[in-house]
Amino acid sequence: MLKLSLLNLFRRKSRTFLSLLGITIGVGTLIAMVAVVDGTYSQFNSLIAQFQGLSIMEKDSANQTLSKLDITLKDKLENVQGVRTVLPEIWLMPTSIDGKSLSLESMTSTPPFIYGVDTMEYTKMRGNGWIGELDKGKKLQPSDNKKAMIGAKVAETYDKFVGSSIKLGDKTFEVVGIMKNESSLMETIIVIPLDDARIMSALPVDKVNSYYVELENAKDDGKIKKIIEFKYGNELDASTSSDYSDQFSSVLGNFRMVVILVGLLAAIVSAIGVINTMLMNVMERKREIGTLKAGGWSSIHIIKMILIEAALIGVIGALLGLLLGLSLTYILNILFGLDSVITQELLTQSALFAIGLSLFAGLYPAYRAAKLDPVEAMTY
Repeated sequence: MLKLSLLNLFRRKSRTFLSLLGITIGVGTLIAMVAVVDGTYSQFNSLIAQFQGLSIMEKDSANQTLSKLDITLKDKLENVQGVRTVLPEIWLMPTSIDGKSLSLESMTSTPPFIYGVDTMEYTKMRGNGWIGELDKGKKLQPSDNKKAMIGAKVAETYDKFVGSSIKLGDKTFEVVGIMKNESSLMETIIVIPLDDARIMSALPVDKVNSYYVELENAKDDGKIKKIIEFKYGNELDASTSSDYSDQFSSVLGNFRMVVILVGLLAAIVSAIGVINTMLMNVMERKREIGTLKAGGWSSIHIIKMILIEAALIGVIGALLGLLLGLSLTYILNILFGLDSVITQELLTQSALFAIGLSLFAGLYPAYRAAKLDPVEAMTY
């Protein structure tokens, strides 16, 4: 029966090919999209793992670049019990790097961004905050001016090394350190002294974008957050690593659901294609089916034959879809720098989904074939 079902599929090669194409594209795109979402979530978790303090922004600011806080807030935060170090920060996007506009530069998922820090406070920190581990060179020092630490991706993209120079807008900086490639979300960071960043951002001398608050004990972040917001909640928002993780998880969870819904829509289109293929096969093989039933085949045998044909479409389509999904994730990584996570669970669920979809699509054609009257079918 298996051999007969396989031969039946390739009687109409173009029709079968179109059904396989629908399933292949549906499975492949679903795998690629979910893998990119999961990869982004994984990278964000690795970034948050190094965040062991509080992030302070202006109240109701969408992000750090839009936040403006008074520099005098630093002394107030340092006086909160449990706070070890307060690092003033300025965040901005460079207009160009080495004279080249970023819009015309490499197509990366995370564009280069400038992170200005108070170098004096930075040297006091036990951890690294948002800054990655140093791979080459040295960290910024309090006396440094017009010097920068850059992420591994920046060094690779712009061919930089310790001792080389990098031009950010109309300002030139000496590269003194290169950080490890620990997270794709932070591998494009360019760390410069706070005063240099203030000049480039045009912020007033008494303003910064945000503060990174390092704690004596990272486990007290929730308690200290409440204290800070109780004292200064009318002018700032404080966030812990858990807050960032929850917010990001919620956003990505919703996006993952949208991806799955798009996959389901593609699945419906694929199912219609399979139903059409199987129905056409049944109608064209009425005489054959009638002969089989007259020769002793029961309705159950006919149903099995049609469902095997549908399952074969699902299996072949699933295998091709897996190959397409793996290829798409590789291409997205190469062209756009999008990290992806492909798990065995994702591949298995996608393959089972394709096979189950094909079997479901074959139910009605199988029912129609089983209901054929052998005498009428043989005279068709």
